[in-house]
Amino acid sequence: MKAKKGISEMFGALLVTLITLALAVPLFIYFNSLRSTNSQAIGSSFNKLNGALSTEFTVITLNYTPNKIYLYNYGDTPIYITQLIVNKQVISVNYELKANQIVPLSNITSNLPSNLANATVIMKANGNYYTIIG
Repeated sequence: MKAKKGISEMFGALLVTLITLALAVPLFIYFNSLRSTNSQAIGSSFNKLNGALSTEFTVITLNYTPNKIYLYNYGDTPIYITQLIVNKQVISVNYELKANQIVPLSNITSNLPSNLANATVIMKANGNYYTIIG
């Protein structure tokens, strides 16, 4: 009978180890990128929620003209207003409403209709949207 030739036990163990390591590296890179993407999404959600919780304002409406509608920031942090949406018309603004400050809506932008009685007004402040009138 002829003796069978094969690889030694040491070489076989080394080959299995190399194959395992070759498969582990791409899997580690893939799952590590998933983890960092999820961490960024969670961080972004937390920042939005934190911004929403620290945004404290009220709307004082004396009548429906822009100079008689007031925004009052009664919180301790400033509110950064970046957008007003009036009946689907987007108005870009850059206004900082400081803590304990009250301003008429007409001070934020002059591009508002003279009568807002039947309008829907949405404000984007600190990255979140708030309905002012509607």
